[in-house]
Amino acid sequence: MSRTSRRAAVAASWHRAPAVIAALILVGLSSGCYHYRLRANGNPLNSTYFRRTLDTSSNSRQTGFVVPPTEPAIQGTAGLPSSADCKANGLYEVAVTSKWTSAAGTVFSFGHRSQVDVEWLCAKEAPVIGPTGAHLRPSSPAGSPNPGIQGERQTGGPEVLRRRTVHSFFWGAVQQNLLPPAPASGSKTPATCKSMSEVRLPMSYGYAVLTVFTAGIWSPMRVGWRCTAEGGHAVR
Repeated sequence: MSRTSRRAAVAASWHRAPAVIAALILVGLSSGCYHYRLRANGNPLNSTYFRRTLDTSSNSRQTGFVVPPTEPAIQGTAGLPSSADCKANGLYEVAVTSKWTSAAGTVFSFGHRSQVDVEWLCAKEAPVIGPTGAHLRPSSPAGSPNPGIQGERQTGGPEVLRRRTVHSFFWGAVQQNLLPPAPASGSKTPATCKSMSEVRLPMSYGYAVLTVFTAGIWSPMRVGWRCTAEGGHAVR
């Protein structure tokens, strides 16, 4: 091959490079789904997931979402059975799926539009040891608040809301999940719980901007969860 031919081939490859890069980005964006999974260190009650798409139109608090969904008449509005609230013993697993297009919707609506797909399994209630009726919640000391009240932040208690940021890279090819076993007893992971009374998904505008302007290469998400009190029901 002559020098002129080689130069022409190199020039042609450089001209094709932007088109190839654009095609790769387009493929990544069109297939960019980010999956985050949280699992407690217990056992599942049901084998079929409850599923729901959450958006700001079905949640009065536009700063985030709660799993299981807490709006009134959940079984009527979402087509879910009443058991989907997992009141018996909380949540065993929650999976969250987001898309690049959802992040773009959040960014270009200036935070007024957010959407995620969630699915969850209820946890199996621990077996009762002893006479019937002995499986009771520990009583609170006199004058102390009820440990099951929603929103209460006890230091070291089972109902403390624990938070962590999870990450997804390269359009979901590398995902970060919070699964058993727990690295340590005090680590920030649901694996330190037998079940979770709720999982919270605060919507971060900054994280949505990162997802959009890295073209989906990096997608972080903030998650939070409460452990269900030992020996009690999931109270929200």
